[in-house]
Amino acid sequence: MKSERGSSLNGSKKFALDTSFLIYHYYKGNKKTSELLRNGVINYVTLSEVLYVLCRYENPKEALSYIEEIVKLASIAPSSKVSLIAGQFKCKYPIALADCWVLATAKVYRIPSLFAFKEKEIIKHLDLIKKEVGVVFLDEIV
Repeated sequence: MKSERGSSLNGSKKFALDTSFLIYHYYKGNKKTSELLRNGVINYVTLSEVLYVLCRYENPKEALSYIEEIVKLASIAPSSKVSLIAGQFKCKYPIALADCWVLATAKVYRIPSLFAFKEKEIIKHLDLIKKEVGVVFLDEIV
């Protein structure tokens, strides 16, 4: 059973998962990334982005199968809880809308966001973003 805040009952920390993490897990997943996925919270925009990124490089059927796997393993954040906060992040910061959705998911669920890579747009505004929501990069925890 998962709690709504920072950690699950098995002691693993919860994160709002970014597309970059999910793509990383698809190609280089291991026990740790599988655990992070099981304890993750993902929004619908991120799911859509993962699907279209994988469809460009993989068989669309395989990409869809991965999305189905993700939905079974992770918690899915309702758009109604996240959309307005995502829009507010987009108003404040010149970062990708999908990244705004990840940050908004983290803020709504009071958990940190997890990105696989230190994206230039996020890093440029990281100090201000971190005043609103936690941001963690995969190399900091793996």
